[in-house]
Amino acid sequence: MFYQSRRINFIFKNILIFFLLFTIFRIFFFVFFNSTSENYTFLMLFKALLIGIKFDLRLAVLLCFPQIILSVLPYINIANSTLNKNISKIYNYTSIIILLLFYSVDFGHYSYLGRRVDVSALRFLENPQISAQMIWESYPVLLILIFLSFVFFGFKLLFELSYTILLTNQNIISIRRKIFIISISGLIILFSLWGTFKQYPLRWSDAFFSNNPFISALGLNPLLYYNDTRRFAKDDYNLERTKQYYPQLSEYFSIKKPDSTELNYGRPFTSTTHSNQRSNIIIIFLESVGANRLSALGNPLNATPNLDQIIENGILFDQFYVPFIGTARSVFTMVTGIPDVARIKTSSRNPRINKQYSIINDFKDYEKHYIMGGSAGWANIRGFLQRNIHDLTITELDDLESPRLDVWGISDHDLFNESHQIFENIDKEKPFFAIIQTATNHRPYSIPKDVKEFHIQNLSKEKVNRAGFNSVDQYNAMRLLDHAIGEYFSYAKNSKYFENTIFFLFGDHGTSDPWAEHMPLSDYELSLRSYHVPLIIYGLGLKEKGVIRSDISMLPDLMPTVAGFADISYHNQTLGHDLMSLNDNQESYALIVGKDRGYPTIGIIGKQYYLTMYHDGTNIKLYDLQSLGSPNDIKGNHPDVTMHYSRLVQALYQTSKYMLYHNSELLQP
Repeated sequence: MFYQSRRINFIFKNILIFFLLFTIFRIFFFVFFNSTSENYTFLMLFKALLIGIKFDLRLAVLLCFPQIILSVLPYINIANSTLNKNISKIYNYTSIIILLLFYSVDFGHYSYLGRRVDVSALRFLENPQISAQMIWESYPVLLILIFLSFVFFGFKLLFELSYTILLTNQNIISIRRKIFIISISGLIILFSLWGTFKQYPLRWSDAFFSNNPFISALGLNPLLYYNDTRRFAKDDYNLERTKQYYPQLSEYFSIKKPDSTELNYGRPFTSTTHSNQRSNIIIIFLESVGANRLSALGNPLNATPNLDQIIENGILFDQFYVPFIGTARSVFTMVTGIPDVARIKTSSRNPRINKQYSIINDFKDYEKHYIMGGSAGWANIRGFLQRNIHDLTITELDDLESPRLDVWGISDHDLFNESHQIFENIDKEKPFFAIIQTATNHRPYSIPKDVKEFHIQNLSKEKVNRAGFNSVDQYNAMRLLDHAIGEYFSYAKNSKYFENTIFFLFGDHGTSDPWAEHMPLSDYELSLRSYHVPLIIYGLGLKEKGVIRSDISMLPDLMPTVAGFADISYHNQTLGHDLMSLNDNQESYALIVGKDRGYPTIGIIGKQYYLTMYHDGTNIKLYDLQSLGSPNDIKGNHPDVTMHYSRLVQALYQTSKYMLYHNSELLQP
C-alpha cells in the first residue's frame, strides 16, 4: 500500500536506515560490554532490548522529521525540488557523522565509568587537553576512525539508494486512498513517538526496570538519554553552604561521628530482639487529606468516621507536615527520606538524581509491593520505584481487574479490595511490606454508582466552606475515601495477615481551600493547611492506643519510624527521626518549601514558632503559632529564636539539596 506513494515510501525507508544504524550499535554495545558475570535473566534481556527498540524507533522518526516537512511542502516538495533533495542529503550525511561520533563517545564513556553518556560528561570539556590525551592513550583512535569511515560510507550508500525512489514514476492514487495512506502513516509515526499504548509515553525511566546496571544501560538510547539529562545540567546545590550548616544538622540528628569534610549523615540502628516473627507493614497513602479534614481534630461535618475510629485505637501525630505540596514529591520523600526540594522538576523525573538510597531496602526478608489504581508511568514513578526498591512488585491499572473510574484509574474501593486479595495470597511464612496509593479524593472527585451503603450528601456550599472544603463534591470525595478505608478494614480484620500487621496512614498533602473555622487562623493565612497532614499508626500489637502525639514531625520521619516499629536493623541517612524514639527534651522541626507571591520560600515549623524566608536567605519572618488572631511578624522581639530557626532551616534545606545528588550510595558512619 505505502509503496504507491513515492514520498511516504522514501520517508519510511529513511526511518528504517536510521533505525538499522541504531540497531547495529545496540548489538555492538551488547557484544562489547556484556559479561558472563552479569546476573540477569533472558526475560530481562528481552525487555531491555524491546525498550531499546522503541527508543531507537522514536529517534529515527525524530531525525526524519525535517524530511517529512520537505516532503509535504506544496510545489517544492522533495520529490520535485532539486534544492530540497540536496538539503535532505546534506542533512542525512551530517546526521550520520554526528551519530557515529556521539555513539563512539558513549561507548568510551561507558567503558570508563560504567554508564551511558549524560550531561555530566561535559565536565571533561573543562580540560580538553587532558581529556584528549587520555582518549588517545586509552583507545585505538585510528582504528576506530577507520571503522567509522567504513560505516559512514556504507550508510551513505543506503541513503543514496533511498533517493532513487523519488526518481520513479508516481502512481496515480485516488483521493480516498491518499487520505487513507496518510492517516495510517501518521498513526504509525505518532505511535513511534509515543512508544506505548499506555496512558503515559515511553520515558527514560522505563529502561531502569531492573537493578542490573548493564540491563538498564542496554535499554537506553544514548542520544535521547543525554537530551533528557540536559535539562538538568546544573547541580542545584551549594557545597560550601552545605558544609557551613553541617554542625547544626549533625547536632540536630545526634550524629555520633560528625565529619564536615566527608559530610557523614549516617546513623545506624541495630535490632536487639532478633525475632522470627516480623510484623507486616502496610502504608496507606491518603490522597489530598489535610489535618483539617479529620473529625478527630475538630471538623464539624463528620467526613471521617472510619479514620476517627482507627485513631481511637491507634496513634495520631497531629503535627505532621509534608515538605512540599505535590503527590510525586511526597512519593519521592516517603521512599528516600530526603525532602524533594528540586526546583525545576520533581526529583522522580530527573535522571541525574533518580537513583537514591532507601530504608525500604533494609527490610531484607520482606516481600515488597507498591499498589496503585492508576498508571505508575505518571511522573516517572514506575522507573523511580523500580530503580530504588529492590525486588519490588508494582501493581498498577493494567494489572488490576476492576474497571477504570476516571483519569486516575480504578476507584479506591476496588483498589483496597484488590490489595486485600494480594495480601491474602502472600506466603504467610514471609512478612510483607506494602504501599497502597489512593487517588479518588482528587479532582474530578468521581463517585462510583455501585458503592454499598454510601450516599451523597447535598450540603450547602457555605456549610462545607466553613469546614474547610472548597466544594460539596470535594466533601463527598473525602467521605468516599473514608468509606473505602472503613470497608477495607472491615474485611481485613478477618484475614490471616491482619493480626501481625502495622498500618501507617498519612496524607500526601493538604489543599489550598477556604479557612476551616475549627483550625487556627494561621493555618489559613500562612498556607500551612496545604502542608499539615495526619499520620495515623494502627495495629493490634501497638502498646499505645488512643494516643494523640503533638511532636512536630514531617514526612522524612516516616520510614525511620516504620523501621522502628518493624524492629529491623537499618542505616538511617535520611533527614528524619524515628518518632517513637524522641525523648521529652528533644525538640523536633518540620521543613516547609513554598512560594510567597511567586517567589520561592523555605520555612521551618517548631513547637511554637514558624519561620519563613526567601530561598536565598532574605525576607525573614517569624510567627507565633500559638497566638490568637492573624499572625504577625515578631522576629524583632525574638532575635535568639530567629537566629536558631534561620540556621536550622538553612541546614535542612541546603542538606536536602545536596543529598538529592549524593544519597545514591550508602554512607557509612
